[in-house]
Amino acid sequence: MNNNTNVSLPFGARTPSRCWQFLIKLCHRPSAPVISRLCAPIVRKCLLKRRSLLPVDLRLGSFNLRCYFTDNYSEKKFVFTPWRYDFRERQMLTECLGQGGVFVDIGANVGLYTLTAARALAGKPGRIIAFEPNPPTLARLKTNIEANPELFGEPLRLDLLPIGVADRELVFTLQVDSDNLGASSIAQKSRSFATLERKSSVEIQCRPLLDVLAELNVEKVDALKIDIEGAEDLALGPYLEQAPEALLARCLFIENSQHLWSVDLFAQMERRGYRRAYVSRMNSVFVRE
Repeated sequence: MNNNTNVSLPFGARTPSRCWQFLIKLCHRPSAPVISRLCAPIVRKCLLKRRSLLPVDLRLGSFNLRCYFTDNYSEKKFVFTPWRYDFRERQMLTECLGQGGVFVDIGANVGLYTLTAARALAGKPGRIIAFEPNPPTLARLKTNIEANPELFGEPLRLDLLPIGVADRELVFTLQVDSDNLGASSIAQKSRSFATLERKSSVEIQCRPLLDVLAELNVEKVDALKIDIEGAEDLALGPYLEQAPEALLARCLFIENSQHLWSVDLFAQMERRGYRRAYVSRMNSVFVRE
């Protein structure tokens, strides 16, 4: 069964056996007990060898997720080693949105941050604006959103945009990493360009963030997450320079890709009143009082 067919199947059609569900949930423990750490690589390896079982529909924690594993590292990390996949960052996002608010997800991938935000905003006045321009990844994001109808009902508003964010309105070439869809990028110096022989490309429309927010009548941003594989400077630079106070996110989550940027975004953030509240090997979280 090909991936395109799988995307169109209703959630639950790919539910694995109870044995596999038990093994996966044994791994998916954020507290990471010893048994989870020992089992995770074994269960992951065994499941990936059983390609006929993939994708699988899982209920993990507080939301549903259709997982392919073979071509998206984020799914594998979140499912098998959740203590290593942005665990503290997702906690901080939940805390930031605890009273409701607006979340902007630039590079939403299959929706792990969007779903986390939706869970935090459930039953509260809130809005999520998610950008995902890569067609196959966007299809999976839509599947995961549809699999969680209890999270995306009123009063939460969702704007799912099939475009990218850059410094100008233009069609860019997205280099698609077939081994890891999350590594796809428009940046010429991105990590994904290291193995071009395993890539294809697709033309995507990009727009400046402030233009999109104005068009959507967004008056404030509470949290913003950006992970676009080295192109963060193109998307965030103009926003940090030009955004009025109300549109500067209170919490900003960004991948540590400063070696790929043409401008020092961290210095720009500091000039706009941000301080770094948390840093991991992969990400930084900045807050603005």
